Amino acid sequence: MHLVNKFILILLAGITMSCQSGKIEKDPNLISVSILPQKYFIERIAGDDFKVNVLIPPGASPATYEPTPMQMKDVAKSIAYLRIGYIPFETVWLDNLLEGTDGIKLIDLSKDIELIKGQEKHGDHFHEGGIDPHIWSSLKSVKILSKNLYQELIKMAPEKKDIYEKNYQQFLSEIEELDQVAEASLSNKKGMSFMIFHPALTYLARDYNLNQISVEMDGKEPSPTHMKHLVEEAQRLSIKHVFVQKQFNVENAKAIVAEINGDVVVIDPLAEDWLTEMKRIITILKD
Repeated sequence: MHLVNKFILILLAGITMSCQSGKIEKDPNLISVSILPQKYFIERIAGDDFKVNVLIPPGASPATYEPTPMQMKDVAKSIAYLRIGYIPFETVWLDNLLEGTDGIKLIDLSKDIELIKGQEKHGDHFHEGGIDPHIWSSLKSVKILSKNLYQELIKMAPEKKDIYEKNYQQFLSEIEELDQVAEASLSNKKGMSFMIFHPALTYLARDYNLNQISVEMDGKEPSPTHMKHLVEEAQRLSIKHVFVQKQFNVENAKAIVAEINGDVVVIDPLAEDWLTEMKRIITILKD
């Protein structure tokens, strides 16, 4: 993150807010979140009762995205900010987004999830304390996240408790059904290795005893030496797919699959239709 760019954005946001007449008026139905799957989770439980301000738009990376002044203003109008946990965007920007805001509640949806710490030196190099942030790639973790979310939503709209309870239980049953399918279909794949450019499936790999091999090294593109090692590993382990998140460059993955006679598989764990994408990823892994 370039400090000058960050300062300019914060300055522009301050000018935008100060140009408004008086104090920024709260929108009692507006919630701000970091990533699109959070919007999906909220809508599965609360329907359209809340407007959801998603900071990181489709196709953008949580490692590099910079909020616009208008987005910063919308955060100030929100009654709550639901952080996903430890993504680089939140590590870098959250203090600035919340500075000077009045009456906004900060909620960490990663509460009670067993976080993966310090197991790999890779990926989003702004991790707090070496925490892997990709909790939404795990059905088991999203069960806990959804419970945290449900409890917060009924605090915001206690009169809707019965409706939210019913919606939450329905959503939970769908997650549990897919989790059972994954347990059954991946039970004979324990220890299986898969290769991915950016290590976005760490929690899913833990859930089903799979081995994730990251192409990235410390959040950077691999060196020629590491690329050679990756090709040798893929050949040794009979890996034919290299997963690439939609938000990342596919060129290094293409170079690997050209050597192993495989293919690049584009995935999008940050898709708004989270459950459908999780079903697709699990189907690919079991085939």
